Amino acid sequence: MGIDRFEGKELEYLQDVLDSRHLSGQQAGYLGKLETAFAEAFGAKHAVAANSAMSLLISACYAAGAGAGDEVICDPLVQFHAIASLWQNAHPTWADVCEDTWLMDPESARQNLTPHTKAVFATHLWGLPAEVDALRTLADEHGVVLIEDCAHAMFLPYKEKYVGTWGHIGVFSFCSGKHMTCGDGGMALTDDDNLANRLRSVTCFGESPPELATVFRMTEMQAAIALAQLARVNGYLEEYRRSYAVLSEAIADCDWLQPRAVKPGCGNSPYIFSFLFQGERKGIELEPFKQALFGTGENFTLGFTQVPAYKYKLFKQPMAYQNKGCPLHDCPYYKGSYEYRDGLCPNAEALLPRLVNTPCMISEDAAKRVADALRSAIEQTEGH
Repeated sequence: MGIDRFEGKELEYLQDVLDSRHLSGQQAGYLGKLETAFAEAFGAKHAVAANSAMSLLISACYAAGAGAGDEVICDPLVQFHAIASLWQNAHPTWADVCEDTWLMDPESARQNLTPHTKAVFATHLWGLPAEVDALRTLADEHGVVLIEDCAHAMFLPYKEKYVGTWGHIGVFSFCSGKHMTCGDGGMALTDDDNLANRLRSVTCFGESPPELATVFRMTEMQAAIALAQLARVNGYLEEYRRSYAVLSEAIADCDWLQPRAVKPGCGNSPYIFSFLFQGERKGIELEPFKQALFGTGENFTLGFTQVPAYKYKLFKQPMAYQNKGCPLHDCPYYKGSYEYRDGLCPNAEALLPRLVNTPCMISEDAAKRVADALRSAIEQTEGH
């Protein structure tokens, strides 16, 4: 990434853990310190740590009360929320994204609410905030739980409040490649005492759980590294914002590449720099641009996952719970009617094959090199 992210107190804290001889997560140790510091940093009442963000998405779905016969509204650009829903035997449904921000459209979420809905998952994809004020209002109106996926959204402000604190639950990721990392790990934030208790009870139990639970506990080693990272992550973010600005400038004068819209009141927590190929509007074909882009030798990808998550085999065919039907096919508890058909989320289907991505968690000097390569690819394509 061009930035040394482990030059703080990581080694000191790790040695402290080893000296203590207590390696499992301890509320009296680094795990408790991390939860307290994280909650305070975001202005939240509760923080619950776990071994991964995926574990916490599963736990959040549980905390929301989703189970057999229930529906959970998911983001079609990623698959994680639908997988978390399946783990709770709930039925994933899908809200479309806005065509300019590529984030969940609150109106589409509203249209997909049914009496069976228990939760809505919203992603702050690639470091820009979804309209979580509108989504929270919608969730409260209908008595469902809004879960924010903040894997790409560390200290991301939206209308003078950090994302992760707008919803009923906010989930952050600390896996490798995220804004702060301890190899794997995650954190959930909530201001709701009941949700906090449910998250904690299902994430880690003692001798005998009061209900079906797991052991998703974070280790003391993970917590120690994460605590050291938390103290310095805002410094990384400032560098990444400068890199994002450099990359944005590279396409500013190109009228056939569409940048993501950044709405008023939205901050940026740069993770992936992304833009949309719109060459057909100017008589420019995709293939020459693709060849020019990949010929630069820089890290560009085209099309992300190519198709929305509801087109994945995992969801279109009964592949969960030994293929016995629940929750997607012939489930006796599910009384709704929902088909994973083409055209379900037209904006997502149109966007995905034409998205161009490149990492922006890089140094400003590295961003200048990538920006030069991008300009070169644009010039080469226009001269084709």
